[in-house]
Amino acid sequence: MKKNSNKLIGSAGSALLFALFAGTVTFAEECNEATMDAFAYEDCLAAKGITTGTGAAVASESSTEQTTSKPFSYSPFGRDAYLTSSFGENRGTRYHLGIDYSTQMEEGWVVYAPEDGVISEVKTSPFGYGKVLFFKGASGKTWVFAHQSSFSPAVDEIVYKKMYDSKKNDISISPKISFKKGDTLSFAGSTGIGNPHLHLEVRTADNKALSPCGEGALCLDTIAPQIVAAAALYKNDVAFTSTEALDKKCVVTPIKNNFQNDAPVHVAFKIVDYSREPKENPMSIRRLELFRYDEKIYSKVQDTIPMSKQLRIRDELLWAEEADTAGDWHFINAKLPPQSEYRLEVEDYAGNITTKKFSLHSHCKGNSDFPKQHFQTTPLITYLSRPALDLVRCDSNYTFSAVGKDGQTLSSNLCKVFGHKLTFLGKIAETFPAADKIVYGRGNDEKTIYMTTLRPGAASANWTVKDEDFEISQKVSGMAVKTNDGTPVLAFTRNITDSLNFFEFHPKGLQFSGKWEVCIDAQTAKAPLYWLGETSRNWFIFSKQTGGKKRCANTNELRDIASIDNQEVPTLGFPYWDNAIIGGVHQPALKIPLQFKYNGVESGNSITVKAGKKWIAAEYDSEPREIILEGERLPDEGESITIQIEDEAKHKASYTIPVPGM
Repeated sequence: MKKNSNKLIGSAGSALLFALFAGTVTFAEECNEATMDAFAYEDCLAAKGITTGTGAAVASESSTEQTTSKPFSYSPFGRDAYLTSSFGENRGTRYHLGIDYSTQMEEGWVVYAPEDGVISEVKTSPFGYGKVLFFKGASGKTWVFAHQSSFSPAVDEIVYKKMYDSKKNDISISPKISFKKGDTLSFAGSTGIGNPHLHLEVRTADNKALSPCGEGALCLDTIAPQIVAAAALYKNDVAFTSTEALDKKCVVTPIKNNFQNDAPVHVAFKIVDYSREPKENPMSIRRLELFRYDEKIYSKVQDTIPMSKQLRIRDELLWAEEADTAGDWHFINAKLPPQSEYRLEVEDYAGNITTKKFSLHSHCKGNSDFPKQHFQTTPLITYLSRPALDLVRCDSNYTFSAVGKDGQTLSSNLCKVFGHKLTFLGKIAETFPAADKIVYGRGNDEKTIYMTTLRPGAASANWTVKDEDFEISQKVSGMAVKTNDGTPVLAFTRNITDSLNFFEFHPKGLQFSGKWEVCIDAQTAKAPLYWLGETSRNWFIFSKQTGGKKRCANTNELRDIASIDNQEVPTLGFPYWDNAIIGGVHQPALKIPLQFKYNGVESGNSITVKAGKKWIAAEYDSEPREIILEGERLPDEGESITIQIEDEAKHKASYTIPVPGM
């Protein structure tokens, strides 16, 4: 049975949309309360300076205004769409270089050209940007559209020809097709990573990413940034301030009797921005400025990110293993004297501004604790990009001892020395300079945390631990140290769980312009090394690692590492018929789930589909792990296709399945 039901989606655009792109529709005509939702209507009025008496939502002590560098002139869809991610957002090891628009969990929204230009490149992949289009505009800037379901019919035709000519699923082409402003470029989707949405970037010829909001892209955001917590840092000490105390214009300093001690402190603020209610998908901020009285003492405005500076994220955003993951800890690289009044200004990419006034005090009325852990079974955690010990567990009858290199116990009761609170390992190293182990446990169950103290300002480290049953060595180059003027410490411990035993390395979020190389002896690491995704909680095999008397791998950030002996190859689930979008047209597609525990596929080219000797293009959707085959390319019902798979551990499998009926 041949598959022939086609449904056209996304025509070239309505007369209204073409009028909009042609400049014949005024902004006043756009703001239609009857057709827009409340958020879009208020934003539209605010963009033209019209007040309604209600205004956008504003955080405490804040004001709202539109301050982006260019007025709105481009909506990728020719319609309202809210941001789900913003420029400069924290993406773990890098900054987010664009903005994400919600497509309301729908695929196929038409994406229009922002200006006259030419498609310079198109790529396909099951990961990262998925199907991505690079559009070189007449302005000289390149607009990047990622996660597309398909391209325009003319482009899709070239893409499929390249795939079948090369017999590759992942390809890159340079079609050099010209488009006018308002022409249909592509159709939004969910290829690569994530639910249906559009990722939009603007790049310059000298390899810099620009905020699309500052380049005239629609950036709807009705909620001002929220400042939810503060942390004051002095060498190896920290004091935290909750939202309740911040609202009283107070920040706690770790320095006691600060009226007699003028030692300045560093401060980090936890800040979150949402685009609208309900509050989902926390985003980044555009501007962070701190004033001492009326003098500006710190300023960060993020409208441009050089591609080469993506790894500088940890100079400004401090990593934290916390239960409340909304927002980021922004480090302010300025020393704050205690006897002053300060004003913090935070602006999002829609121009909404929150202002917070504060001063430093030994105690703040209404201050309360807040969660600082997530997915953590050991008391060794990372907070504010420093390794820390969770001495709150002292309340649960845990004991903690500091032990020196010679095995001598330096302190048998760290709970008494430091109190039942989160304590940086740098503080323990400062108090007990000879400490290289912390032994902890409850009852007779004792475990060990291994630590080494680095010299202040160290940019590299070389550390080997030999214990009774293992040997682990680490080499680090290019450490960033701007955010830590205390005692720098590296640490690791074993984490024993029901499903897997592994090593935790800390501090998480300590990135390197060089690399981190870790080697584990072959007796301890009998199988290949895997690293743990901190947000996905999935294990991923190191694509490059050495074997022999020891196993070694390297990356640019400390990770949790396990040795996993996985011989299971990916298997296939039950195939079923659904739709896929090709050239903007819904077409029947056969979807086949791909099932695996640890080892997925490295690329779309790791999957080969044939009907006899005939090669068939296969799209792999990494979320929700499905192989997608265009129905028109398949043999008739009951005839067989063969699917060959090579996983990331180089295991190979082949499956023959009959084409099911529709």
